[in-house]
Amino acid sequence: MGISEKIRQQLISTFKAEQAEHVQTMTQGLLQLEKNPDVANREMILEEIFREAHSLKGSARAVNMMAVESIGHALETLLLTAKAGRLAFSPELFDLLYRALDSVEVTINYIEREGVAMLPPEALALLSELTAMTNSATPDPEEETAVVPPAEAVETTESLQEPEIAETAPELVEIATAVATEQAVSAIVTDETIRVSVRKLDALMAQFSELLAAKIRAEQRLSEIREIQSLATSWNKEWRGMRPHYNRLIRHGQNGFNKDILNLITFTTSNQDRLRALSAKSNALSRQFANDNLHLQLIIDDLQEEIKRVRMLPISTITITFGRMVRDLARQQGKQINLTVIGDETELDKRVLEQVKDPLIHLLRNAVDHGIETAVDRQKTNKPAEGQITVSATQQGTNIIISVTDDGSGLNLDAIRQSAQRKGIINSEDLEPMSDYEISRLIFHSGLSTSRIITDISGRGVGLDVVRQNIEELHGTLNVTFEPNKGTTFTMKLPLTLASTRGLMVKAGGQRFALPLTTVERMLQIPRSQMATVKGREAITYQGKPIALAWLEDLLNLPPISRTVEALTIVIVTVAEKRLGLVVDSLVGEQEIVTKSLGPQLLKVGGMAGATVLGSGEVLLVLHTADLVKLAESTDHAHQEVAPSPTEKKVQRRNILVVDDSITTRTLEKNILEAAGYQVRLATDGEEALGMLASDNLPHLIISDVNMPRLDGIEMTGRLKKDKRYQRIPIILVTSLDSPTDKARGIEVGADAYIVKSSFDQGNLLETIDQLL
Repeated sequence: MGISEKIRQQLISTFKAEQAEHVQTMTQGLLQLEKNPDVANREMILEEIFREAHSLKGSARAVNMMAVESIGHALETLLLTAKAGRLAFSPELFDLLYRALDSVEVTINYIEREGVAMLPPEALALLSELTAMTNSATPDPEEETAVVPPAEAVETTESLQEPEIAETAPELVEIATAVATEQAVSAIVTDETIRVSVRKLDALMAQFSELLAAKIRAEQRLSEIREIQSLATSWNKEWRGMRPHYNRLIRHGQNGFNKDILNLITFTTSNQDRLRALSAKSNALSRQFANDNLHLQLIIDDLQEEIKRVRMLPISTITITFGRMVRDLARQQGKQINLTVIGDETELDKRVLEQVKDPLIHLLRNAVDHGIETAVDRQKTNKPAEGQITVSATQQGTNIIISVTDDGSGLNLDAIRQSAQRKGIINSEDLEPMSDYEISRLIFHSGLSTSRIITDISGRGVGLDVVRQNIEELHGTLNVTFEPNKGTTFTMKLPLTLASTRGLMVKAGGQRFALPLTTVERMLQIPRSQMATVKGREAITYQGKPIALAWLEDLLNLPPISRTVEALTIVIVTVAEKRLGLVVDSLVGEQEIVTKSLGPQLLKVGGMAGATVLGSGEVLLVLHTADLVKLAESTDHAHQEVAPSPTEKKVQRRNILVVDDSITTRTLEKNILEAAGYQVRLATDGEEALGMLASDNLPHLIISDVNMPRLDGIEMTGRLKKDKRYQRIPIILVTSLDSPTDKARGIEVGADAYIVKSSFDQGNLLETIDQLL
């Protein structure tokens, strides 16, 4: 019995989606087990994990993925051993189980990429570890008796005695595959669901945007018809006001008029009926068009909601993997952390969901690394040893509020001040009068980090900057609050969908623009006399705080129209907790807008997010609020010295000392650095490096391995950082040692960066060097 290649490929595609669900369910179960549930819940969770492993093995066999089946088989056996109480669930066992789950996807990708039905080397090694762990379990005393094991155990025991997986009869595989095909089709019919490509949904949304534009144009036509109706009504009213005079002329002075006047009066009289008919028809047309327009709006609004609903996904789609990520990061940091997700059923548009994932990951990594303390430090401040991170999501109208809260130490304002000065973000004179709130906002600057060492997790000063940029691109806002020794909360406010939005129409420089209402906090009109000057900038006082003003026409390089008005029209906008007062000529109104891209030619135009077409056919530019805030800030700091670019730094031919006992590693790093424009010197161990430093010109930076003969990298770094001659030379440790203890040793001796070789890449190294130099 055979099946076509097309069906086989469809089954493999279905299997990939199915195995991802199995793996995720097992991951969630393991995370729950690590929280030490009570006996009843523990048994229930174990049973579910075991069933998922069994299903994974069976579905892999159905599509002839025998390599994946072998992993599922090993997992099932190990779990059965632990379930029987012969193996304790230690942190090491959990680590091994998580790695085994990761290897499932690795194996599938390897088989598809290489075209061979076998395990990749890393998965093969892991399979040996799983087997060794199973064999290390306490012997089962029942194995020495004649007691018949349960059915599931019999199946597992028999499978342990099966011949090599590759020898499974092809006929059985094809039969199982055909059965799986029939079951898959049956499931589709029963569930009455179909799979739709995301590209098709995006195309549907694009067409719907055009429909929204048509709706706006229809509203404009209705407005024009009502203008005609108003004109006809006014005309008819004026005629009725003249009617008594006309009748009086007819009664008393008919014989005194010449023929032309009588003809004119007769003509006017005959037009009265036409005017009355025109007024009646315009009224009827206005009512009919209003009804039709209302019906069209209801249909479009319903369609809009349905299309939005199709594209809406629960936030659990992305948060489901966060538990494992936080768990692994906490293990690397030697911390105890529990992650709780609240409101994960809250839905938002797929596009927004995709763009908010990276910001959330950055915030979680930041909370693990900077927020939550170690168990020892927490107990010193009477906190539980286990830290708590909470991700919550709630819907408020057409927006979603997502917050990430930790119960850690809060923001270290002194460290933020020092880092901001060290990185040249702000000088000491400007820093002195800043409030705690203003200092906390500095964490969103690119390059700022309070980490003592650059690692794969933190210290690069790009995490919160990326969060800010991504939120701004979504026309959202970002806020941070904290309490010393109690924790920190990051809150982002985002639109549920980007298909359409409400826009505030403003006029500046004689032109009209649309400003997204999601970034508008308040609209004011104040006398010019209330405007003050703060640090050389025009400003007003709002809610007891000074807010800088910027004329929109200046930011957009438009000719000034009116600077002599006595009352200023101001729109206060907020982006990433930065407030700016935009001075505009006037406010035009508010309406729904559909933003269209300006195209690649105008992609870099500052201050512009796109364009929208009004019902009248007029094209309005949609303003990018975050860009406007940056443009306003750039004018304030234009006088400051501009830091040299990475390219300029490389032109200066900085020299770097590479210390490594491996000739392969030395050659690799030398080639990377020289290609980037650096001068490179080489040393084989710490002793040789110290000798070179004593006799030669000092390098601008040192890259060193840790494990080396004679003098290792840790001890060499410690000696150099204690010597005043070498203290300012940045040192990067590149090593295969990635445990929290190893990184702690690097921090203790004063290393400036710690790169693990398993995550080493050219860009990572050069980026770290550029940041340190």
